[in-house]
Amino acid sequence: MLKMIGIPGKKCGTIILTAEELNCCRDAVLMQFCANKLDKKDLFGKSDPFLVFYRSNEDGSFTICHKTEVVKNTLNPIWQAFKISVRALCNGDYDRTVKVEVYDWDRDGR
Repeated sequence: MLKMIGIPGKKCGTIILTAEELNCCRDAVLMQFCANKLDKKDLFGKSDPFLVFYRSNEDGSFTICHKTEVVKNTLNPIWQAFKISVRALCNGDYDRTVKVEVYDWDRDGR
């Protein structure tokens, strides 16, 4: 934990850094996803879904490692294939959890 130094008499925040040793892995994976019968989330149309991939960290937290493109106005999206390094996805640990969430672009504002 780093203690911030600021102007005397003023409160300062705290910055917490978390580090993880990177595995030397040059593998990559090519992935493509689709979904069927997603919930309709837009009032006057279909959803605009996209996927967010999170890698798990050693401390149990999750960090975003990839976002797909938004597929407009569909409940049965097919996302474009994408390539991601194994190091970015799971630090070379093939048993590590990867979390995937589906969002509606309009509703969530992301």
